[in-house]
Amino acid sequence: MSKSKSKIERTKLFRMVQHCWIEDDVFRPTIADCREIFNNINRNVFNGELKMPNFRLVYSKAFWGECRGDIDDNTQVTIRLNKSFLSKRLFINTMAHEMVHQWEWLTYENMTHGPRFFVWRNELEKYNITLSRAYRIKHYKLT
Repeated sequence: MSKSKSKIERTKLFRMVQHCWIEDDVFRPTIADCREIFNNINRNVFNGELKMPNFRLVYSKAFWGECRGDIDDNTQVTIRLNKSFLSKRLFINTMAHEMVHQWEWLTYENMTHGPRFFVWRNELEKYNITLSRAYRIKHYKLT
């Protein structure tokens, strides 16, 4: 077994996700955080194919994130993200989830949690990012 790091392990995205295992505490993202994580996932997973969306940080008791496609311009989406996450890792997983929806919108003008959504699971797992069906707050125990 080689001691050298793989190409994926040398990426900033991989290192950021690994760091989340060490310091996993409440995370309150900024728009700059959204753009940085988006750019890293886009570059490493989606080969830079996604256009920077409009980001909105909102307080929600129902969801961590939501992607809305623009019916008048199918190249544009708005990603709404909660202003407070239980951890940075949850934030990264949620961002990746919404980015898959963005890809679906750009490709099919539709968003689902069907087979084409999960096509991205293996690629995201290379970076230790979990692609789950739902990121609703009710699925998490809040203390």
